[in-house]
Amino acid sequence: MKNKDNWLTLLIFVGILFLAIFSFGFGNDYYWHVKAGEYIVHNLKIPYYDIFSWYGISHHLYWFSHEWLSEVVLYLYKVIFKDYGPIMFNASMYLVLIMILFVFLKKNLSKNKIFTFSWAIFGMLVFSTVMLPRPHIISYILLAITMYLLFDNFNHKESKKIYLLPVISFLWANFHGGSSNLVYLLCFIFMVVGLFTFNFGKITATKIDKQQIIRYSIVGIISFLVLAINPHGIKIWSYPYVNIMDNVLISNIVEWASPSLNKSEDIICFLLLGLIIITMIITKYKIKLIDFITMGIFLILGFKSVRFIPLVYIASSFVIFNWIDKDSLVINKIIVITFIIFLLGSSAFLSTKLVDNYKIKKIPDEIIEYIKKRNPKRLYNYYDYGGYLIYNDIQVFVDGRTDLYSSNILKDALDIQNHGYKYLLEGYDFDMIVIPCNIPLNIVLSTNNNYYSSMQHDNTIIYEKKSL
Repeated sequence: MKNKDNWLTLLIFVGILFLAIFSFGFGNDYYWHVKAGEYIVHNLKIPYYDIFSWYGISHHLYWFSHEWLSEVVLYLYKVIFKDYGPIMFNASMYLVLIMILFVFLKKNLSKNKIFTFSWAIFGMLVFSTVMLPRPHIISYILLAITMYLLFDNFNHKESKKIYLLPVISFLWANFHGGSSNLVYLLCFIFMVVGLFTFNFGKITATKIDKQQIIRYSIVGIISFLVLAINPHGIKIWSYPYVNIMDNVLISNIVEWASPSLNKSEDIICFLLLGLIIITMIITKYKIKLIDFITMGIFLILGFKSVRFIPLVYIASSFVIFNWIDKDSLVINKIIVITFIIFLLGSSAFLSTKLVDNYKIKKIPDEIIEYIKKRNPKRLYNYYDYGGYLIYNDIQVFVDGRTDLYSSNILKDALDIQNHGYKYLLEGYDFDMIVIPCNIPLNIVLSTNNNYYSSMQHDNTIIYEKKSL
C-alpha cells in the first residue's frame, strides 16, 4: 500500500469515528468523577472512604477509588478547557486510540480498503454508544497497546517489546483498576496457547520458542505484582472478580447487563458479535489457535455484558484482518453484511436518541438552588441524579458508584424509585426526595400522607417530609 493510501486509511478512521462526537453525552457518572478529581487535586490525597453520600459518610463506607488517576485527568481537562473539558477529553482520548490502532494495524488495513472503511463505520456505531467522558475510555487505549505487545511477542521470536506490559499494568491499576486484571490473564493465556502444535479442521497451532514462553511467564507475574502499586494495594487482585460476580450490580445496572434483543440499542452489540462469528466461519484461511482463543474470550465477555462490547471491537481488530484478503469471495460477503449492519445499526442508534443522553441527566438550576437553600440532611435522590447533585456540592443518598453501594443500599435505592416501598421510605426517614415526575415513586408519594410536593420544575419534582 502506498504511503498516500496509508494516510487515506487513517483519515477514514479518524473522520468516521469522530462522527461519534455528535452523539456525545455527559452521562450521570462524569459529574462525580470530575468532583473526585477536584477533591484529590485540592487536598492532595486520595479518598478511601465515601465523601459524597450522607449515608456513606455516616456509615463510613469504604470507597475503592480505583479510577483516581483518570478523575484527576478529567478535572484537569475541566480546568483547562472549562465547559469544553469533557468534549476535549473524549476527542483527545479517541484520537489517541485511533492513532494507536492505525500504527499497529496499518499493514493489515491495506489488505482491503473497502472492508477497512466498513470496519471503521462499525467502530463509529460501537463507540457512539459509549462516547462518555469516563475512565473506561483510557482502558480502551491500554487494551489496544496490550493486544499489540502480546501478539508481537507471539509472532516475533527476537522481540522484547512485551517487557513494556508491566508499565501498562501499573497504569491500568490506577486509571481504571476494575479491568486491570486483563493484562496478566492474557499473558498467561498466550503462554499456554503457545505450548501446542496441531491441526484440527480450520484451527491450526504452532508451538512458539522457549524464550517467548519465558517472556510471557515473567511479564505475566510482574504485571500481576505491579497491580498492587495503587492506593488500595493487593485488594486490586480480587476487586475485578468481586464486581463481575456481584448479582445486585449485574441485575440492576444497565451497562452490566447482557445484550438483549428486546433493546433496540443492543442491536449493535449483536451485529458486531455476529459479524465476527460469521467471518470466522466463512473465511477460507486457516485460523490460528491464538486468534481463535482470543476471539472466544472476548466474545464471551461481549455476550456477558454490553460494557465489554468496545473491548470486543478493539481485540477483534487485531484478529479479523487475518481472515480476509483483497479478492476472495468471503470479502464480498463480509462487505454486504457490514453495510447491512451499518444501515440497521444506524436506524437502531438514531431511534434510541442517544444524543439526548446529555439532556436527561441534568437537573434544572431552580431545583438545585432550592435543595441548597433547604439543606436537607437525609436526601433521597433518583439514581441518575446522583452525579449531578454531587457536582453541585449536594450530599446524595446514592449515585453511580455502584461498587460502593451494591452490598449496602443499592437494591433499596432502586426498589424505592421503581416501586416506592413504604417500609423503605419509613426506614430511611428521608427529609427530602428529588425525582423525575415519570417514575413509579412519584405516584406513590402523591398519595403518601408523610410527604408533600414542595416544588416542581420541568420533569423534576421535590417532596419534603411533613412536620410533626
